[in-house]
Amino acid sequence: MIDPQGLLAARYAEQSVLPGLPLYMELRASAVGEVKQLLLVGGDSRACAAELDGIFLRAAGVAPDWAADLSGDRLEVRDQSRRVRFRFTVEKGTSWRGDPLWSGSLTTPDGKSRDLKLRLTESGADESGCRDDSGVWYGLSVDMRLDGRRYQGCGRYGDLTRASLAGRYSRVLVSGDGPQRSTVLELSAEGSAILTEDTHDARPAVRRDGSWRWLSTGKLMLHLFQRDGLDEQQVRLFNRQLDGTLVLEGRVFASDGPGLRLSREY
Repeated sequence: MIDPQGLLAARYAEQSVLPGLPLYMELRASAVGEVKQLLLVGGDSRACAAELDGIFLRAAGVAPDWAADLSGDRLEVRDQSRRVRFRFTVEKGTSWRGDPLWSGSLTTPDGKSRDLKLRLTESGADESGCRDDSGVWYGLSVDMRLDGRRYQGCGRYGDLTRASLAGRYSRVLVSGDGPQRSTVLELSAEGSAILTEDTHDARPAVRRDGSWRWLSTGKLMLHLFQRDGLDEQQVRLFNRQLDGTLVLEGRVFASDGPGLRLSREY
């Protein structure tokens, strides 16, 4: 791991109980292993085990005691101090990146509009970040306003495996006459998938739309349910290699041979 700004060393020295003891961390890094941003530092074994499957973002705080989970197009807010729960539908196309990461109005499942001001701020390299009541450091702070009340706390990204898998993968089979078959797989962090296959002949490229998820068996399952806009059902399983390459189990095209390999572009 390359740490040109000394982020790992600084947070380790600050959070570790004793020098040399292991310390749990979540971070963002470049493809070559350069540390870009720390997201979480500290906590016991439960922090490592809390993968938050199906939850894109979790925020929580005290005084009042509250928590919020963003899952797909739904945001659920729980105010334990009042024992109330709000469930909102997030409008399609809403971006959770930038500064603030989100701010606007949400709609309840019954169709009624409700105003929610939610500001999420990611800490930079030289910022203090956010600490919870147990002393765990977070790189994401949260400031939320709902029904005239203010909620402050820390945020943590979930679905870490899903986030790391999202991206574009491709493979081009080339012969002496040029490209013979191109395969491109695009996986979104929200779980949608697009598979495009082009045979570079007179026929147009085939586009399949579907969804994907990471299985507990350590495989990526691709469920394709549309081909060029028409209904179709296909399931494909991929193994993930250490370098990020996705290897298909079995074969789809005879020319591919066993184990079609899709290399990550980004």
